Amino acid sequence: MKCFLKRLTYAVNFLFFLFTFSLDLEGLIRRELKKEFGDTVRLKSYKVLTKLPENFSKVELRVYKNSPRGFLYLKNGKIGTIALNLEWKCEVLIAKRDILPGERLTLLNVEEKEVFLKKCPRKLKENFLDFVAIKEIKKGEVIKRSHLKKEFLVRRGDNVDAVYERGNLIIRFKTRALENGFYGEVVRLLSPFSRKVIKGKVVGEGTVKILR
Repeated sequence: MKCFLKRLTYAVNFLFFLFTFSLDLEGLIRRELKKEFGDTVRLKSYKVLTKLPENFSKVELRVYKNSPRGFLYLKNGKIGTIALNLEWKCEVLIAKRDILPGERLTLLNVEEKEVFLKKCPRKLKENFLDFVAIKEIKKGEVIKRSHLKKEFLVRRGDNVDAVYERGNLIIRFKTRALENGFYGEVVRLLSPFSRKVIKGKVVGEGTVKILR
């Protein structure tokens, strides 16, 4: 009976040692990641691939930014290898509701968020208001460039809503666009009053702000 209890105690202590070492190892990995990448990456899981040296004199992190996998090496003559599964902090567009094919992205159906993903999708260089969906995007889904196509907010030949502001004076009227325009671009317009060419800045779908 005493022999059995002794073996049981040894087994429990050994498992406790492994558990404690595992926690220390995870802490080491997290510290090395934070040292190199700050809070832009987090450890999802890890796996020890080779036997780790009991006393190591060098720690080498081999991780490439935006890669879902990496390695940590513990060196002391022999090399211990640990495989890392990672997630990266990404600034992405998230669908606030289901977006149907052909629907334009707006502040009502899209929001910008920071989330952790295995790999950050390519970020839109242009304003997202210039894009429409080419496939259904479900609520909560990360919106990718491959989900979208770029379309003009103002099209040549279309009648558009124009806004003229001066102090407290605001005048709204219809005018004809003489060229295509994306969000923020300046386009030529045909004044309905003087029939002269005027200019306006594209501020929304079919909407321009008249420049003085």
